[in-house]
Amino acid sequence: MKFTVRQYSRHHSPIPVYIKVYVLLLTGILLYASASAQTRKIKTLEVSDTIRYAAVDRPGELYIVTTSGQLQKFDTDGKLLALHKDKPAPTLFDPRDGSRLFAFFRESRQYNFLNPSFEAVQAFSIDSSFATEPWLACVSGDYNIWLFDVADWTLKKINTTTGALSVEEVIETKSKQKSNYTFLREYQGFVFLLDVSEGILIFNGVGKHIRTIAVKNLSYFNFLGEELYYLQGDTLRFFDLFTTETREQKLATQGNFALITDERFFLIRKNIIEIYRAQ
Repeated sequence: MKFTVRQYSRHHSPIPVYIKVYVLLLTGILLYASASAQTRKIKTLEVSDTIRYAAVDRPGELYIVTTSGQLQKFDTDGKLLALHKDKPAPTLFDPRDGSRLFAFFRESRQYNFLNPSFEAVQAFSIDSSFATEPWLACVSGDYNIWLFDVADWTLKKINTTTGALSVEEVIETKSKQKSNYTFLREYQGFVFLLDVSEGILIFNGVGKHIRTIAVKNLSYFNFLGEELYYLQGDTLRFFDLFTTETREQKLATQGNFALITDERFFLIRKNIIEIYRAQ
């Protein structure tokens, strides 16, 4: 695994040392919990379908999307809080703060904002004047929308207030196989595009490619403080977005997804959810 183009966006200042120390200490506690004895495990859940995607919101509650299209929400102790069965399943789903969930539907060229019960409270169609073939979409921190348009291989940002494009940047892609691009997310002003054949492409706030985390065949990634992390087999790998430093942590068992919050560590494989206490 290699990392390329070691430069930073000028729009981001260094993270204070005390915050870095706190995040490192917190991460150590959480990772220890994941690999510790079974006495630290709170619960093991088995759902009726294979889990295709998993995410956590800012309060630390867990969301899953299954292969049959179910959306399920669990509290930090594994209690089922909400279940949604209507099809189609979203192409991309982001719970964010837990009160305004984002869902993008590729086939209908639509994105919705959902309430905590998974009911659509707002629905928007992506006009063809913005994107000919919107393959992926995600919400930005300023409540605008990022699009990846595979018709012309552009990364675009829709200003939802003015109804105009504020960013439109052609990206250099090694792969022209659109199915290789599976995930799009904004975090701390950066935009992250997952290419399963190449790795995680990182762009700044104006759509310029600044680096690539070169790791193949990933299905997801997530964030903790200033670090991006992902799971490979039984190893959690971390990448600092500002220093490019890397580290890793072995887990007691393999999984498909691992998600870290300030209270819990969720380890997920197939249709099994293991919940560990962080302290």
